[in-house]
Amino acid sequence: MRKYCKIGLVLISINFLISCKKDTISYPSNYSKAKVTVSLKCDNASVYFDSIMNINASGNVYSVNTVNFYISNIKLKRDDDLIYSCKKTIYIDPSLTSKNSFFLDSIPVGNYTEIEYKIGVDATHNIDYGLEATLDNLNMAWPTAMGGGYHFLKMEGYYLDALNIIQGYAIHIGKNENIIEVKQNLLLHQKNNAHEYSLIFNINEVFANPYSYNLNTETNYTMSDSMAMLKIKNNTKDAFIIIQNK
Repeated sequence: MRKYCKIGLVLISINFLISCKKDTISYPSNYSKAKVTVSLKCDNASVYFDSIMNINASGNVYSVNTVNFYISNIKLKRDDDLIYSCKKTIYIDPSLTSKNSFFLDSIPVGNYTEIEYKIGVDATHNIDYGLEATLDNLNMAWPTAMGGGYHFLKMEGYYLDALNIIQGYAIHIGKNENIIEVKQNLLLHQKNNAHEYSLIFNINEVFANPYSYNLNTETNYTMSDSMAMLKIKNNTKDAFIIIQNK
């Protein structure tokens, strides 16, 4: 009897190992993943951090000392209309290698023809303490007295005014009506392995198209100016581009 029990246990173990092995093999054939790394450009030039050397379309010479933003509600549309969704809200600091990238997992393989995402935090989470109380999220908090929630985008630095005097600027976007929706048609190939993408943020677009935002004539602190935030929101829609590297 013991002999038969041992044989039975061995057969059960073999079947268990086979079934686990089968699952491990089938997963990569159906799904893929992607790493997205964020970088900054000043049109076709590199961005100079902490140096008043960047030039925008209005001729403002300015520095970039801080750029922080959230990306959320990422969706990919496959050529057969399947939609892949990622509901995470991701904090980005392009100046830090530890915070300038994120991963998308369990993407069904195939050719994707459209990507859309939001720069900002969706209305459900854009409330006081709507996100996890990390130091980054706390630093992105929008004042409760001004509506609460979070900054969607922070861009801060210095510029030379019309008299060549150094002035500060703070491009801050928040409030639900100012979430930035981005949609792009492009061909992305998700095969059976890991892929790498670059998400390039052209900071000069913040100051151009469709509005020419001249720091010498527009407000240089946008937080309490709804019209200024609306202009920056509309300009920033076209500030991002995705490139597949691998």
